[in-house]
Amino acid sequence: MSTAAPGSHYPEMMAIVSVGARGRGLGWLDKQRAGPWQALVRAHPALLLVPFLAIFVLAALYLPERQNDESGYLGLARNILDGDYAKGPPDALLDSDETYPDLWFGPGLPLVLTGPVAAGFPLWLVRLIGPLLLFAAVLVFYALMRRHTRPKAALLAAGALGMYLPYYTLLPALHSEALAILFVVVALYATARVCEGAGRRWLLFGAVALAGLALTRVDYGWVLTAVLVAVLVWWLVSRRATAGRLAAMYALGLALCLPWLAYTTAETGRVFQWGNSGGLSVYWMSSPYAGDLGDWQKAEAVLSDPDLAPHRSFFASLEGRSLPDQNARLERRALENIRDHPLKYVENLAANVSRMFFDTPYSYSSQRLTAMYFAIPNALLLGVLVFAVVVAVRVRGSLPPPTAPFAIFAIAAFGLHALVSAYPRMLFPIVPVLVWFAGTTIANHVRVVDGPHAQGST
Repeated sequence: MSTAAPGSHYPEMMAIVSVGARGRGLGWLDKQRAGPWQALVRAHPALLLVPFLAIFVLAALYLPERQNDESGYLGLARNILDGDYAKGPPDALLDSDETYPDLWFGPGLPLVLTGPVAAGFPLWLVRLIGPLLLFAAVLVFYALMRRHTRPKAALLAAGALGMYLPYYTLLPALHSEALAILFVVVALYATARVCEGAGRRWLLFGAVALAGLALTRVDYGWVLTAVLVAVLVWWLVSRRATAGRLAAMYALGLALCLPWLAYTTAETGRVFQWGNSGGLSVYWMSSPYAGDLGDWQKAEAVLSDPDLAPHRSFFASLEGRSLPDQNARLERRALENIRDHPLKYVENLAANVSRMFFDTPYSYSSQRLTAMYFAIPNALLLGVLVFAVVVAVRVRGSLPPPTAPFAIFAIAAFGLHALVSAYPRMLFPIVPVLVWFAGTTIANHVRVVDGPHAQGST
């Protein structure tokens, strides 16, 4: 793999015909004579990203709220301030009480919220945490892009990440995804430095970011575990120092989560229990009934919704049992469903992947117009990504060093969420990896030329 510095000549380029002249857009930064503002921007191009902070804040204040888990996060923050975490009846029917999520959520966002909650900040002010976290992620992503491509391309890629419209659904209320996205981008940056042979501090920095990610979105505890296994296999086969350092980083990240895992083990009696939502997720994905498409249904709705009547007797058998026993029974039934109805599981799997990108289809409901808010940006993202993959195959020997570990992380994260009930927001933490790959590949290996010069180019 080439380790050429950003801005250097890349020997393998693809040429395409441009309908406009080259050098437009951000070219004004290169002018010889510039005022104080232009000079400042030329010295610090990331200042061009500052408007995104205002945009995010305005979105938080004025966009309509979507369904969210805000009350659960605020409740957990208050529990932490009281010296506890999970409270409530030990035999509640899983998700029957939205204000008491048990071990539904990791402690990442609740820990961030403890300061504002303790200070008694108004809710509208506490909600600004989301825009600040997302803006920080855009800035770190720009720094990551700058390590692998030119300043203008890095700005465009960071701007594309900031303009990813589905992210704006996170801002009007408190969601864990904004914090998870920041942890992902920081972990990617640390991974890039580790791949470049940087010192141990970046390995430690990356491990902390990975631990923060797993504690914010507990499903990523399984992602980290899968990546660690893959990287260890890579190291055993290749004996590359980079693979060994990455294995150490992921192992340390998981080790930093041991206090949380010790707590969940004490609460549930089950070892390596990251959270309490996995049983329901895998159960609904395994549903063999014709009207079910693998999307999440509330456990309490089963007892009253006529569409969910086929599940009623099984869920009635869960009432009065401990939460760990409920989860164990859900998981066993899910495995039985997958074994007995594999083709239906494949159908649900395809619907699940479609929901992650296009917010459709859902069981017992017609197509929603609001799905276009996710479908259009993600269709564009997929189109650019396919083009980048075609280019990457041709120039695979010149891709940046972190490409392989980034790909392992993205594939593990996407694969895990495809197997259980998922929504578009499950895709959100993976988007920076996709934008980085598309941005670096296209910026470094696709050259835009004018008509006469394009003829015969490859």
